[in-house]
Amino acid sequence: MARMNKNNLRIATAIIVSGLGVFISYLINFLLTPYITDNIGIEAYGFVSLAKNFVNYAQIATIAITSFVVRYISVSYHERKMQEANEYYSTSVIACVALAGVIFISALLLITKIDLLLNVPQNLIFSVKLLFLIVFLNFVLTTATTPFTTAAYIKNRLDITGIIKIIAYLVDAGVMVILFINCTPNVWFVGMGSLAASVVTFICTYILSKKLVPELVFNKDFFSVSKLKNLVGNGIWNSLNSLGNELNSGLDLIISNLFLNGVATGQIAVVKTIGTMFSMLYEVVYQPFQPNLIKAYASGDVNIFINEQKKAMRICGYFSNVAFAGFVALGGLYYKLWLPSEDTKLLHMLTIVTVLGSVTAGVMRPIYYVYTLTLKNKLPCWITIAGGFLNVVSMYVLLKYTQMGVYAIVSTTTVIMLCINLFFNPVYAAYNLKISVKVYYKVIFKHLISAAIMVGGFIGIARVIRPSGWVGLIVSAIIMCISGLIIHVLIMCNMDEKLFLIKKITKRK
Repeated sequence: MARMNKNNLRIATAIIVSGLGVFISYLINFLLTPYITDNIGIEAYGFVSLAKNFVNYAQIATIAITSFVVRYISVSYHERKMQEANEYYSTSVIACVALAGVIFISALLLITKIDLLLNVPQNLIFSVKLLFLIVFLNFVLTTATTPFTTAAYIKNRLDITGIIKIIAYLVDAGVMVILFINCTPNVWFVGMGSLAASVVTFICTYILSKKLVPELVFNKDFFSVSKLKNLVGNGIWNSLNSLGNELNSGLDLIISNLFLNGVATGQIAVVKTIGTMFSMLYEVVYQPFQPNLIKAYASGDVNIFINEQKKAMRICGYFSNVAFAGFVALGGLYYKLWLPSEDTKLLHMLTIVTVLGSVTAGVMRPIYYVYTLTLKNKLPCWITIAGGFLNVVSMYVLLKYTQMGVYAIVSTTTVIMLCINLFFNPVYAAYNLKISVKVYYKVIFKHLISAAIMVGGFIGIARVIRPSGWVGLIVSAIIMCISGLIIHVLIMCNMDEKLFLIKKITKRK
């Protein structure tokens, strides 16, 4: 019981710290995005997201190595196979650095011809090339950091990595503020902030790795071709899965740049910034559960694993539901206050369509991890790729033969991902664990009911309070978070869990 309470405390601490990190990241975007768009223009800002998308394409290759690093090292460590753990550790360090270096050299050739690949205004060509160069340097650093993050998973200290992220976000903001205040505003300043943050993250993560798990030792003689084959053999399917994800959402800005115009690309870039914040939210809420999920799976007891997974699904689902319902109710006012010079109604509607998928993505996060743990990720990969190709074709058809415009870009992605999350992932995950699919669908069905009630309830709250400024928006959001928690607990928890919570609350009083 004491160990369970300690684990729950670690999870809660990690969620709080990570949530604080997301809030700080959001605050940075919130404060700096209007300034950046006002000084360099929304068209130039669109290239920031485009550069990051190109890095996402490069990460498709590195995911073949990085996606299973934590899994193999952690499982070997928990099974007390230290020689094997060190072989995976050393192999992953060498492979990550080597592959990232090769990709960076290849990217240099692309950067020199970037104005031939994209529609770049003449006055922005040098700045955009410099932005891409810095963003790819950042990519090398983040890839090299991956093996060192394993220590935090092994020792269940993701709360510390959350603190490191907060420091990195502050460094990111500090560098950008210094550059924008003291120099002529330029689009590549955004890349410099990210690069500085990655340097800090690398140094802190390396030191943390040595402190938490000194048994993990890098030695070039520990490099193992067989261990690399294991990492790549399973990771290649995650790479292909990432390719499918990029086809589903990562090509939005490129297609917009080629088929629509710079303003539309900038609008979608702003909307995707909010979408990224949603993704970060349920990612940081879910991550603290990973160490316990790894340990539960390594125990071989499927019931222990399912209990941990269902707990993670309910908690992740609460955050994704509150975020989505809150944005439906308050998003219009949010954009009016944040970007008053832009088409706020269009941005609000585009964002709702974009983040609609978060209703299922949040609760599905723990289900996705089944494929990593069971090494059964081939079929999900092909499904994602098929969905990605369907998405690209659908976007092209809608843009060419309808008047949907920017809505064609964001709507196809959402519809396809909702279908995959609702009709494939729960079924296949249950099949791999040899459990009834009802186990998952019971949680998902209640989750969707919770989401629907929150949307209706939050819209009602907004109409009663009628917020018109930042204070009113924040007060309304706090009320919605509290009421959303009540709604979610009433719907998602069984009677025993509700009685337990009541007992805990009354005991504290």
